Amino acid sequence: MVRSTKEKRKTEPRLGRRSADQASPGANDLARIALDLFAERHFASVTIRDISRAAGINSAMIYYYYESKEQLFRAAIENAIDEAFELFSSHSDSKNYDNAADAIGAWFDVHVVLHKRLRNVVKISLDLKGLMEVLPDANEPVERFYRHEGEILEKFIREGIEKGIFRKVEPAAVATMISASLDGVLARSLILDDFDMTGTVAEFKKTLWLHLGYDVEKRTLRQNSV
Repeated sequence: MVRSTKEKRKTEPRLGRRSADQASPGANDLARIALDLFAERHFASVTIRDISRAAGINSAMIYYYYESKEQLFRAAIENAIDEAFELFSSHSDSKNYDNAADAIGAWFDVHVVLHKRLRNVVKISLDLKGLMEVLPDANEPVERFYRHEGEILEKFIREGIEKGIFRKVEPAAVATMISASLDGVLARSLILDDFDMTGTVAEFKKTLWLHLGYDVEKRTLRQNSV
């Protein structure tokens, strides 16, 4: 498994093909380029030569980092997933939220910032069902992503209930609802070029706060009066 070594980002990193003036790509760069191609087409139709062309390097350089197309495919998914959790860690570690609602909001922000990469993961995940014979373990990073996401969201929902800012709900069910809704937003952004992702996410947040009984206005008034 190839692990990412990335700086914290506040904007979506540029994806896709490398320009001629860029330095030779490393393992993580190749994984990002490959993710775009695998999402754009099917796994079987993407060749190492296709990836090397997009990266602007010789095919041999890819084999320097990855033993096979299958290994690169898995690394492409893991790279995107690891980046999402690293970005979320940067939110939480820097204390950018005051309560559970702010923490959940930060997870929404991660999806908006990394939407191009994460929607490619969603698209590739749909293709994985037909690749189980060729890549029996390829779905493991995706399953890990959903498990970890569920744990993160459930933790903050429970915290909100304990602190009295959320009403009593089933944390696992609400966490799944949030995750599934974000998947739907990512999928819609693949289908429609003019889809207002930011606006849709903002409206979903409002609906979620209503469901959880979280009063944003009272919280704001209370903070302003301190």
